[in-house]
This record gives sequence, C-alpha cells and structure tokens, in this order.
Amino acid sequence: MNQRWNTAKSDTTHARLQQNAEEWQHYHALYRDARKTWAVVPFERMVKDLSIREGYVVGDFGCGEALLAERLGDTCTVHSFDHVAANDAVNACDIADVPLDDSELDVTVFCLSLMGSNFTDYLKEAHRTLKLDGRLHIYEATSRFSDRHKFAADLERLGFGQVTASDEWKFTHIVATKDSVGRRQDVGVVGGLRGESSSMVSTEN
Repeated sequence: MNQRWNTAKSDTTHARLQQNAEEWQHYHALYRDARKTWAVVPFERMVKDLSIREGYVVGDFGCGEALLAERLGDTCTVHSFDHVAANDAVNACDIADVPLDDSELDVTVFCLSLMGSNFTDYLKEAHRTLKLDGRLHIYEATSRFSDRHKFAADLERLGFGQVTASDEWKFTHIVATKDSVGRRQDVGVVGGLRGESSSMVSTEN
C-alpha cells in the first residue's frame, strides 16, 4: 500500500480514496498498530514542540486522524488536510492544493506524509501557505533519505532557509523557515528522498 501511494500522483490517489475510503481506513489501522512499538512517535513530538506557545496557526498536511488538532485544539488553530475526512476536523483534499490563502500559517507539519510521486508539490504548497518566517516541520523515516544534504539544498531552492536535520530514533526531523515570499528557483523535484515506505517503520535494529 505504501508503495502504491508513493509512486502515484496525489490527485490519482485522492480520486481513488474518495471512491474507496476503506483503503485509507485500513492503512491507518495498520499505522495505529505500528506506532505502539515505536520509541518515538512523530505527531507526539510535534504536540510537545507546538505546546510551548499558544496561538499558532498550524497546517497539518496528511493529518490522518487529525490527532494534532485533537491534542492542540485548545491552544492552536489547526487546519487538518488528508485524502479522507476521518472526522469533522479534516478537510478532505489533495494536499498539493489545500483550501487556504497565501501566508495564512505559522507552522506547516508533515508527519510521515510525503507520500506521492509529486511530493514536491506539497512542499511548494507549504511554502505558499506559510507566513514569512513561518516554520516547516517534516518527519520522515531516515531510511527514505538517500541524500539529506541534497534534500536540504532543494528546500533552500524552494525558498526555505535555516534548514536543519536531526535524528530522532529511526526518523529524521527537518525544520526550515520560509525566508522568501517568492520561490528562489523553480524546482521540478526535490531530491534526496526515496519513494519507498514511510510510516510502517520497523522496530528491528
């Protein structure tokens, strides 16, 4: 299932899941079971990071069951986006084209959600919807990265700066800041990330 989602364009996946929500529900049932054994759960780390200040306007791209909104709803405004609306907090859409105006968000979050052959479009959409000096957070399985330096360099070409990457268990946490209103360069594909499995991380060493 991961391979199918990672190798298809997001508009194709979105259309299919709108017709067959059971596929999406099955994926997230597997995800719930998998993370029970994880030493680090990315969305929980994001809850901790974003709890230090009230009033953030957050975009949760590929939100799944909208757990960020559930945990942060009393202190932040969270816009939750995914192919299927698990509840009323979620906007069902293709995350390459979310229903927000330019520069609405303080923070954009991708927790294991750079799935799709056009994931670069998600990052461009994050840049569009972030305010100047807004923060981009990405959690992905470290095994997906073939070249983190290339990935960071291409984020800078998209108009992000202050890009850092840290290891958190079997995940890479990337943080960047929107430091230009327009993209610096037209980037066809952000490099350095493999189109392989994302959220079903093995606990084996």
